[in-house]
Amino acid sequence: MENWYPEKLMVGNEGTPATYEFMQTVYQKSQLFRYAEFGIYKGGTALNIAKLFPNSELHLFDFENTLNNFKEDIPATINNRFMFYGNSQKFNDSYNWALMKLIHINQNKPVFDYCFLDGAHTVAIDALNFLLVDKLLNVGGYVDFDDYSWTLRGSSLDPIKTPAVDLQYTDEQIDTPQVKMIIDTLVTPDKRYIEVVPNKIYQKIAP
Repeated sequence: MENWYPEKLMVGNEGTPATYEFMQTVYQKSQLFRYAEFGIYKGGTALNIAKLFPNSELHLFDFENTLNNFKEDIPATINNRFMFYGNSQKFNDSYNWALMKLIHINQNKPVFDYCFLDGAHTVAIDALNFLLVDKLLNVGGYVDFDDYSWTLRGSSLDPIKTPAVDLQYTDEQIDTPQVKMIIDTLVTPDKRYIEVVPNKIYQKIAP
């Protein structure tokens, strides 16, 4: 099924200030690093990072139409620092396909310094997203999650507003904070990661 995802979400255009404000505490303005973001919406977070860190390289993963719309908003002076990885809206397609190809191309060697997981917010997609990101994240790098307590129910993806969600998830899944499940089950118990910002940002300290 194509074009089922809502065009407007309950998200501010400024992105996620908690992410780029934290990054200002761990990176120098002139520092060169590779940033990956999964689920960009209007691209507010990425644009702020690009402006704050003029030597950063940004890798953005989302629906093809979302990325194409964002490309129109990028100032010409910085657009050469962005790389894009689009996927369709078919139910079993996601940014994880592009990640698998990146892992293959890079022969399992890490390439990213900071990864912001702000996409599907579901176990079906983002549990695998974290496991793939882990393979591409440098030791010392950060993995950043958004919306620890978020649920499909009550969001822009509530099945009342977006009926296609009912075709993809059970009632239990719709009512469960799935980002919390991913963090509590996969990230927090992993001794290779330490919590830097509670329930949000974790630093990889070992390969």
